[in-house]
Amino acid sequence: MSVELVSESDLRAALRPHQVDANEFEAGIRVRMEAGVVPLQDDFLNVDDPMLTIAATFIPCPLITGGKIVGGGTKLSSLTLAQKLLGYAALPAISLFLLIGATFFSARKIHKVQQENQSDINDAQEMQAAAQQWWRSHRLGAFTVFAAVLILPMIGATWLLFLLLLASFGLLLYFLSSFARYGIGNRLLIAQSCLSGLLLLSMTMQNTYGALSGIHFVDQKLITAVLLLGTLILLPIVITSMARLGGRAAFESKQKAPHWLVILCSFLIPNVLFLIVLYPFRKPVDNQPTFFGGYGWWFFAIMIAVQVSAVIWAIVGRFRKAPVAQHVARAEWIPGVLYVCITLPFLLWLSNTIWWPATPTRILHYVEAFEQGPYPSITFRHWEIPARWTIEQGLHPDLSRARKVLDNEIATDQDLLTFTLGSAFRVGLVRPDQIKTLPDIEQKWQSLLPETSSRKPRRITSLNQYAWVFYALAESDQLSSEDRDFLEQRLLVTLENPAIKTSDMLETALLVTQLLEVIDRPINRDRYREQVHGWLLEFHSTQTHYYQIAGGFEKHQGVSASMLATSDAVELMQIYGVPENLDLNWVRSYLRPLYFRPTSDKWIAAVTLDRLNNLPGVAQPTLFEWLYYERSLLAAMLLVVLCVYATLSSPLPPIETKTLDVPETD
Repeated sequence: MSVELVSESDLRAALRPHQVDANEFEAGIRVRMEAGVVPLQDDFLNVDDPMLTIAATFIPCPLITGGKIVGGGTKLSSLTLAQKLLGYAALPAISLFLLIGATFFSARKIHKVQQENQSDINDAQEMQAAAQQWWRSHRLGAFTVFAAVLILPMIGATWLLFLLLLASFGLLLYFLSSFARYGIGNRLLIAQSCLSGLLLLSMTMQNTYGALSGIHFVDQKLITAVLLLGTLILLPIVITSMARLGGRAAFESKQKAPHWLVILCSFLIPNVLFLIVLYPFRKPVDNQPTFFGGYGWWFFAIMIAVQVSAVIWAIVGRFRKAPVAQHVARAEWIPGVLYVCITLPFLLWLSNTIWWPATPTRILHYVEAFEQGPYPSITFRHWEIPARWTIEQGLHPDLSRARKVLDNEIATDQDLLTFTLGSAFRVGLVRPDQIKTLPDIEQKWQSLLPETSSRKPRRITSLNQYAWVFYALAESDQLSSEDRDFLEQRLLVTLENPAIKTSDMLETALLVTQLLEVIDRPINRDRYREQVHGWLLEFHSTQTHYYQIAGGFEKHQGVSASMLATSDAVELMQIYGVPENLDLNWVRSYLRPLYFRPTSDKWIAAVTLDRLNNLPGVAQPTLFEWLYYERSLLAAMLLVVLCVYATLSSPLPPIETKTLDVPETD
């Protein structure tokens, strides 16, 4: 077959009438661009979210659109001071540079103030009177600061805690400059003020609402631990500075000494409270370690002995007359020792995520110990997740204790055995010879596989109660090819048409996927990936409910996140991948180590976090993300450093050489 080719000149001549004029084409494109840009700009100006409006002020649209959108957002001058601070604190780079800049300029300001600082008042009584006069002059401001420190952390927003700690930098500078003007800027009063401020901040950071919202990778109670550590560093400076002025007697010589029983009771009350706190941790309970590794009672006994000895020493010393010209008076260390004995155990407990992390060895020990609770079905469900993780990691756990409990449950035919068997089969606790002895297995089988297999497959209600039947039938080779096909259809119907679409969807999706593997009918992941990703996004929560941390997955929509639902979600992401619009840092924040978690959630969180970090293609948080999300903890560390620097750079109080008569007790 011959083909006659058309010449290029003939083609150009034929297409020339259809050629578009270049000028008309450019004009038309410009008209369409202007018609599309104006509505986009109008939509941008009508944004309802004030947070987006404030953020857009600092990153204007012309900068990121190459000038295609002009204007937009809000003028910086029209924002209030609070909105500007919020905008600066919300942007990662700006907030970190703000923190570094505040630290640098604070250190420079402290250095300048201390160079000009001359402590004119040397007498202890005059110094005390000047300090009282300062507090009277700043009474209103002090009450305002105390109220802000107490109220702002209760809101729980990360940016508020960050701004509160940044504001503490300014308060520190104000204290230094104002004390210098009053002539009392010596090391004693500066150390006392810094210690009191750090102690107040540490108490407010312990509130229940603190750091529930926002992304964090470490326990925010470490902020309290850092501030308490700062008080322990400043305490010896306060004691030595007070000793130079003649000790507490120089400040209290005109006051009536308290009775020795008052002194004794004031130190025994904290011991009793600490004993009440210590009692529940006399032995390991689920996820919590033995207090100080089993030596809590020895620690408590030593602490009591030190405190009682210090009190007796103080009582004996009150009946003596002694010169107080020593550089370090022994009597001044007694309150310090008592404070350390009370504060140090609390500080160690707040930071137990550092001293007692959930290592693979401890997770293995927890799995092998199998602490049985009052409800075996709940115990097995919580225990199953770390147990499967140890098996996946090749740790070869000894499951004899758990198997012994299961054998007793099967032998006694407990009412909730159907909830326990699913977890037991998934871990491999059920022996083949026990399958025939399982209760109601025939009835369950007939319910799943009716005699008339031509019947239309229906949804399986209460799938978690029937899950163990799939394992039992598959392991005993009682399923034909037709039975497997029919069960596959029923499982897919259960997945595609759930009874309640706002509850237990993540658990159902994971169970269906696992059971299809059990009956050798693996699910088509590509077909159901979009549907599963939709459920993951729907049940993910970045809100706090009932003192719960944000970032986990909900078992029921609109209710607080659940550790079990979060574990199911991460396992689904291992199978179906991670949804595009899901920020995994929120999930990491929910699973972060905490100084205390109820029941066995500590171990579930640890293994789930490990699974999350090892998802294929998932990037780990960068150093910049760590610094940004932990900016409050970083600010607390820098605040402690500035307090110590301000204290050590202050002039020492003069040494008092006179002998004071210590008043006798009543």
